[in-house]
Amino acid sequence: MKFSVIGDSNCAIGLLLELAGSTQHALVCGAISGPLAVAVAERQLPIRLVAAAEDAFLDGSVETVIVALEDPEEILRLSRSASQSEKHVIVVPPVNCSPALSFELHLILDESRHAIIPLIGRFFLSDLHVDQHVLNLERDGILQLTSELTVEALDLESRPRQILKGLDVLAASGFDYAQVTALESLAPDGSLLSLLITLNSQSSADKQEPPATLVLRPSSLSKSTEGALCVLSRDAVSQQFPTPLHTPVLSRIEFLCRNPQRCAAWMESFSTTLELAEAVKKSLKRRRTVDVHFDTGSERGVFKSQMTAMGCGVLTFMMFGMVAYLVIAQLTSLPGWVLHTARILWIAPLIIFLLAQFLLLVARDRSAGK
Repeated sequence: MKFSVIGDSNCAIGLLLELAGSTQHALVCGAISGPLAVAVAERQLPIRLVAAAEDAFLDGSVETVIVALEDPEEILRLSRSASQSEKHVIVVPPVNCSPALSFELHLILDESRHAIIPLIGRFFLSDLHVDQHVLNLERDGILQLTSELTVEALDLESRPRQILKGLDVLAASGFDYAQVTALESLAPDGSLLSLLITLNSQSSADKQEPPATLVLRPSSLSKSTEGALCVLSRDAVSQQFPTPLHTPVLSRIEFLCRNPQRCAAWMESFSTTLELAEAVKKSLKRRRTVDVHFDTGSERGVFKSQMTAMGCGVLTFMMFGMVAYLVIAQLTSLPGWVLHTARILWIAPLIIFLLAQFLLLVARDRSAGK
């Protein structure tokens, strides 16, 4: 496949290096700036630069566009434009992304015949099969999950990205976690020694998931430079799923581009991970365990919620409107056409509300595709 790149985030450099060394795929052109442009220049990657971002996906030879920007609004705009131009899109998540980003990307995916792929942490699970988005684990026999990531630095700028990657690796287990606890360990000078994140089910849940922990440590304090997901079973058997930094991802990208209908599951996984990351922020801020509120944001669910609120308003208007009409008609001698018009205005909101219910037939429900 032929690729192009748009962006300023050097988090895409690993994928660009893999493209440069590939014999089956090629990086054709790019509109790059900032840290990404510096990283490309340092490694002397062969890439034809274009002046505008739109030129990177309007090139007729390009099949897939890599979007690696720190601005979520620009990611959405360019992803929509590239998708409408009949291109596949790979999104490198920015540091400051929220669940709203995955929701909007999912809407674009729903309207497109091409793939939109979030480059999330589980891409680096070398044992995750190319056509799967979760690991095949024996759920009943697992006692605990742990993952440790070694990073160059745990500064405030890079920390959210590492947290997002580590949480997605844990979420690749397929378990649904409803509570998050995040604890920081600080040195006397205020620098961060480690960050411990624990995922659990709610105590009142019918089905308890095995607890999962994520530990982030600076490379200066860790002996290992490669991360891994460790799954401990009840019979004391431990499984290791490595997450090396330079895991090849092009084979998975190629599979998803050929099967764009499989992207919905990856986008749902992306939303789940972003919800967990939001809960981590709240836990660090409040210094306690917080609940995770998952919301798939399907159009059908949003529609039903809006119609419920509107229905209450219509009923209230009908009740008070009827009282007001009867009082005015009794105390005044208005012309007949005025009273007829008032009755029409009184009943019109109810008619419009009832007709609006037929819009439910065109509201999309993503859960049907799971």
